[in-house]
Amino acid sequence: MEDRKGFSVQIENWLSRVPGIRTYKQREHRRETDKKLRAHLASRLQEARSSLKRLTLDFSQRGELDHLDELDRLSSRLQQMADTIRYASYGWAGIFDLEKVREEELDRLYALDLSLLDHIEKIQAEMTQMAPKIPLEQMKAKLVEISHLLDHLEGKFRQRTYFLSRTS
Repeated sequence: MEDRKGFSVQIENWLSRVPGIRTYKQREHRRETDKKLRAHLASRLQEARSSLKRLTLDFSQRGELDHLDELDRLSSRLQQMADTIRYASYGWAGIFDLEKVREEELDRLYALDLSLLDHIEKIQAEMTQMAPKIPLEQMKAKLVEISHLLDHLEGKFRQRTYFLSRTS
């Protein structure tokens, strides 16, 4: 029982990192909270994409065109993931019906959702380390790292989609 209480505290701590989000425990606001959380996650990805676009513009203005294709592909992936998260289907409305879903299942869903935030923060942290004057080898390594982080984020979101399809 103590582990469950600790898990709930961890979820509430995660939620405190997202401005304007009510607690998931407020039953009447679960769908609204889910939508706001996903909008926040998508906006954080858009922030990372904006940083990448500024970097791309800087490289292109300086005539350094070697990595523009890679930067553009990464930008497209960030946009696609942001859209996927923001516009995830509500076809699984049953997940929020308390008659069908136990509290443990909701906790798992919330933990999955909030782990997405951790992945996005890691992507943003890597993006901030990519400055226009970064050495070429470091640039390549950062692009690979961000791509791997994005792969993990996509995998986490697929887990969420699978979880929702099983419980609805």
